[in-house]
Amino acid sequence: MTITVPETVDTEPRTADGLRYRSVGELHYLDPRKLVLDEYNVRKKKDTAPDEAMLASVEADGVEIPLIVRPFLDGTYGVLAGQIRMLSAQAAAQKCVDEGREDDILAVPCMVRADLIGQSAEVVAAAVAKSLQENLLRQAMTLPDVVQAAEQLNLLDLDDAALQKAATTAGLTVEQVRNAHKATALPKEVQRKSAQYEFDLEEQIALAEVADVPGAVEDLARARKEDVRSGSKDRGNWQHAMQELLQEKEQRAANAAIRAEWAARGLVEVHKRSWYEPGSTDRLLADLLDGEGRPLDAEQHSAQCPGRAFALDWSGDVVFACADWRANKHKRADLALKPGQLTNAQVAEKNAKEASARGVRGKFVKKLVTEKLSDRAVALTMQVVTEMPSWYAEAVSPGNAKLLAVFFDEPFKAEVYKRPRGFFNGLNARLRRQRRTFNAVFAQVAMGFELHMSRKKHWAVADGWTAEWLRFLKAEGYTLSAIEKEMVAAVEKKEKVEAAKSKSRPSTEAPLPEQPGREDEEEGGPEQAGHDRGDGVQEGPEADGAPSAGAEERADSGLVGHDEVPDGQEDPAPQA
Repeated sequence: MTITVPETVDTEPRTADGLRYRSVGELHYLDPRKLVLDEYNVRKKKDTAPDEAMLASVEADGVEIPLIVRPFLDGTYGVLAGQIRMLSAQAAAQKCVDEGREDDILAVPCMVRADLIGQSAEVVAAAVAKSLQENLLRQAMTLPDVVQAAEQLNLLDLDDAALQKAATTAGLTVEQVRNAHKATALPKEVQRKSAQYEFDLEEQIALAEVADVPGAVEDLARARKEDVRSGSKDRGNWQHAMQELLQEKEQRAANAAIRAEWAARGLVEVHKRSWYEPGSTDRLLADLLDGEGRPLDAEQHSAQCPGRAFALDWSGDVVFACADWRANKHKRADLALKPGQLTNAQVAEKNAKEASARGVRGKFVKKLVTEKLSDRAVALTMQVVTEMPSWYAEAVSPGNAKLLAVFFDEPFKAEVYKRPRGFFNGLNARLRRQRRTFNAVFAQVAMGFELHMSRKKHWAVADGWTAEWLRFLKAEGYTLSAIEKEMVAAVEKKEKVEAAKSKSRPSTEAPLPEQPGREDEEEGGPEQAGHDRGDGVQEGPEADGAPSAGAEERADSGLVGHDEVPDGQEDPAPQA
């Protein structure tokens, strides 16, 4: 077939019936050996092997979907779209040549775009995007097809305006186009799993950030399913799962650096255990005593004992151990867990989940404080401002205004307790103009709640205010994480128990005679130590959610214990 550069004509092309049309090329059946990768094809710089499934199909039935090509003056054709089909057809043709069956070579259907000879990247991109648009509308269009389409547009080196136009034409977003390479870089097994769970392009791009975390695909698939079941429009469960996976990825990277550091010091790594199998030789120093029954000194042990070793705690901290405690004549000192106590692993897991949830919740609150407030938000704000629980009073201080600045994207750089007067003047003027003055008060209340819940292990001391805040956020559209649901459930259970006790407890006090003229001090007077919020939870100096001194110590009291064998006993010998 002879190809010539088309001449510019003034008349529009029309069909035999007189209808105008826009040419998308002429269909020709070409020798696969005359096809080459076009300079604008994204995959021309990659060592891409033919797809096995596609190759088997092409060998049997040939290529069925036409490639998009443009002719070159040397008689070859540059493939703009359809590289995998081209590679499969060429591999099938070469197999026929190797086996002496050249007559069996199948021609490849191609839409020849003579109008694209010598055109710029922008013109080629527009043409390819038009074709991709129709392919994307087909029900048979697979995720790999969409990913390849997006990647091809991305590497055409278009300016922002041209890329925006091409992406819109193809039914994609600019962000999807620019990040499509992340999806194509996923390992084949991860791509297979994500396709099995019907992840879309955007979800695959997000998956690429945490694909190296074990179980990431399954965790995200469960979160995605829960979002669909619950009708979450903002992918709340997906966001929580992603945050936890990103946190785990960061922890894994930190752990790798720690392992390298201590291995260089000559210590071997052993597993961090909450219990030991019979016959195990390694043991944490915290569970051992020296020959005289004294606790082992970690520094001395690491310097003198041949069994010097280390383990990584579930929180990423280094703990020291002995690789062979029997050979080095140490004694055991570990104790069994008491009923109801949590292991270190369980505590660390809850801490990590609480920190992860706090990050997602903060983003939601930041969005909430700038929008028009609901009646629920106004009611909760008035309740806190008028009742003034101690945690709120403690939060209202100059240093904590940093969190207000975060909520409203104010560049807060002042030192703690030295915020200059009038720092928020610009923000206040903006809120007044928008008739959102009350948002500042709500933001302050939100600041108090978030600071109240920012202490480590708050999940262990969650109170009625915690549950009220989380229930409010849920009503506003926030998706509670698993640890947040646990806190709410624990508070509600405690409230039910307290309510049942108060109903069954008989009154032992005789009613006091009425005191005329003292109506103003009957309830809630200045000498009253606590008050009831109306939900069954008693408020007071220690009942409003700020735990009394020693609460952290009490929470920590259930975090120890590694073994179930009493001190001084050997591991039971395994049965024959």
